[in-house]
Amino acid sequence: MKPVIYGVVLLAALSATIASRHVPKAGLELRTFRKVSDAEFAVMREEAVRLVRGGLVLPARYAGERYFEVSCHGIPVMLVDNSLEQLVVVLYADREIDVPCVVPLLSHWSGRLVAERART
Repeated sequence: MKPVIYGVVLLAALSATIASRHVPKAGLELRTFRKVSDAEFAVMREEAVRLVRGGLVLPARYAGERYFEVSCHGIPVMLVDNSLEQLVVVLYADREIDVPCVVPLLSHWSGRLVAERART
């Protein structure tokens, strides 16, 4: 009976080791900035629509909500939310997500958002 138990334990350990190496590791980057006005946020959304390469900017699901999502090749890669006390930008990243599609947008925003962050 002991060889069977040892065999099961060994198999479980090997399975866990193999799974941990092949399961994609998701990354999450959270950036916070000073809350922007509704007009500024509307400009940010327009810039996202114009600058996201090979992706789609999805509006808020309900009218009046102050966020939008960016997806690239059908995979969500970024959420921009201005509904609380701060502007929040969440980037999702792992091996399967094509984050370069938002690089032009982040480069365009970086000067403005960093300047805004320094003022707070």
